[in-house]
Amino acid sequence: MKIEITELDTTLTENFITFCCDELGVYPELITVEGWDEPFKDGALGLCYEVGTKEDYLIMVSKEGRTVTEIYDTIAHEMIHVKQFMLQNLSKNLCQESKPVYKERWWEAEAKEKSFDLVKKYVNILTNLT
Repeated sequence: MKIEITELDTTLTENFITFCCDELGVYPELITVEGWDEPFKDGALGLCYEVGTKEDYLIMVSKEGRTVTEIYDTIAHEMIHVKQFMLQNLSKNLCQESKPVYKERWWEAEAKEKSFDLVKKYVNILTNLT
C-alpha cells in the first residue's frame, strides 16, 4: 500500500491512514490525502473519490479554521468511505439517479457514527506510547 500526503503532516497522516486501514481491514494500492485551505462545495469538510481502479483513492480534507482533531476526524470519516468502496460496493449507490437525502444515506450514517471512535482509539495508542 502506498500513501501520498500533500499539505498535511506527512508522518502523522501516514501513520493514521495505516492505523485506519488496519482497523477497517482494507489495504488499497494507493491512498492520496490532500489538505485544502479552501472550503468545499455545499459545506463539505472532506471528500473521498475512487480514482480509476478500485485500488486507488483520493481523500481531500478542508483545513481552514479547523483543529487537528477535527481534520483527522474527517480523514477517518473518509477512510470509512474507502472501506465502503472496497467492501460494500459504495460506487453502485453513488451512481444511482435518486439517492436519499444526505442524512438518510447509510454510508454517511456509518462514517459519521464510527469516525471519531477511530480518532479516539488512535489518540489512546499514542498516549500510551509516551
